[in-house]
Order: sequence, then structure tokens, then C-alpha cells
Amino acid sequence: MKKLVIVLGTVSISLSAIFARMASAPSIILVFYRMLFACVLLLPVVFVKCRDELKRLQRKDIFLCACSGLFLGMHFTLYFESLKYTSIAASVVLVNLEVFFVALFLFFMYREKIPVKGILGIGAAFLGTVLIAVTDMGSGSNVVFGDILAFGGSFCVAVYTLIGRSCRTHISTSVYTCFVYGFACLTVGIAALISGTPFSGYEPVNYGLALGMTIFCTFFGHSVYSWGLKYLNASYITTIKLLEPVFASILGLLIFREIPGAFVIIGGAVVIGGIIYYTRNAESA
Repeated sequence: MKKLVIVLGTVSISLSAIFARMASAPSIILVFYRMLFACVLLLPVVFVKCRDELKRLQRKDIFLCACSGLFLGMHFTLYFESLKYTSIAASVVLVNLEVFFVALFLFFMYREKIPVKGILGIGAAFLGTVLIAVTDMGSGSNVVFGDILAFGGSFCVAVYTLIGRSCRTHISTSVYTCFVYGFACLTVGIAALISGTPFSGYEPVNYGLALGMTIFCTFFGHSVYSWGLKYLNASYITTIKLLEPVFASILGLLIFREIPGAFVIIGGAVVIGGIIYYTRNAESA
């Protein structure tokens, strides 16, 4: 059941690319309001139900949450900005390079080895995401720049995932996500001030899209990932997230008429096959 919840969270989070593509406001503003709405909605829950836990938090915990929020804010900003230059499929694929960063970090920092069959499953899943991007790679303007932004976003979300792995062993989902979203909002807010980006004056639909991201992508997506880190290993979660290009490509077809080619269909099958293979072999070793 826990694994199914992670899959459903991936369906929700795949809406992020769609909402970002529909928005006209700068990426950093979308991220700011998305994190602001999320933090504000979580605050009452945290203060009412988690007061004792808040008192037990140490400075180290708050520092780690701040670092996690910093990298999450950077991830969202780079990811959303990349969608202005490259296709939905290509951007999501490159963001999902996270699985390789996580695997390397786990090996070098925690000596957490992944079985050979697990590595094969991850490799197959990523190969599928590459196939999805092949037919769509040249559809955006200044594609290389967009790809670089997405690649940077993948590194940032990998760090966010690994910090969460450490925090979630003793911090509840509500407290952890509230702090992380708050620090992410603070991070991009400061960046907006430094860059001179205004916080208001955009079409009302942009604020609605940010709220939609908060509800569907943040609460039903990233919060589910944060919850899952307490029960499932990080490599499994990042591998399941490779389903995102499949769902995002389908939504791109339905909403923006981005017709997937043969490689998208084949790639989707390979992704799902890789995830099934990983699930059956990596955690049983």
C-alpha cells in the first residue's frame, strides 16, 4: 500500500510541469507562492497537533530543514524555468537524473550499496525516460540552456531527498514539510528581491496555478515523498518518480496537443518495466 501511495503521488506531481507551462508569471514567483501557500496551510496543523514535537526540535534539525528547503526552492525554480526553453518530456527526463545522484551519494556517504539487479532496474527505467525525450528534444527554443537548467534541478532535488532521508527518521511529516516549505519560500523570496522581480501585478490565473501546485503537486506529491522516506528507501522513491515523464507526456498530449512519438510509448513501457524489476529485486537483497 505504501508503494502505491508513492505512485499516486507521482501522478499528482506530474501536473507540476503542466501548471508551470500554463503560467505567465516568472518561475521564481510561482515557486514563492506555491511554497507560501503550502506553509500557511500547514501551520495550523503543526501548531495544534505538533506542539510537543516543536519543543523537542534541536538546532541541528532546524538547520537541516533549512538546507532541505534551500535545495527544494532551487530545484523548483530551475525546473520551472527549464520548461520555457525545452519540452515537457525532455525537462522531466533530465530532472529525473536525480536517481543517479542519489545512488552515488548513498554509496559514498552512507555506504548503502544497491544490488546489481537493482542497478539494472534503475538503468532500465532511466533508459526509458531517455527514449521518451528523443522525439521531443528539439521542440523548445534554446534547448541546450533549458536542458542545463533541468540538469541543475535534478542535482538540487537529489540533495533535498537525501537530507529528508536523515530528517525523517525522527521528525514527523507535518513538521518537516512545514519547515522545508517555509525555508524554500524564504530562499526564493530573497532571490526575487535581489533580482528585482516583483511579487504582484500578474494575471490572477497565475496565483490560481500556484495554489493548484500547492494542493495537487506539493501536498499530494512532495509531501507524500517526504512521508515515504520514513518507510521506504530513497533509491526506491527516486525510481518510482521516473514514472513522472510518462504521466507528464500524457497530460501534455491532452492539454497542449504534444503528440508523443513511438519512442515515448516504448520508453513508457521500459520505465514501468524497470520500476517493476527494481521493486522485485533491489529491496529483497
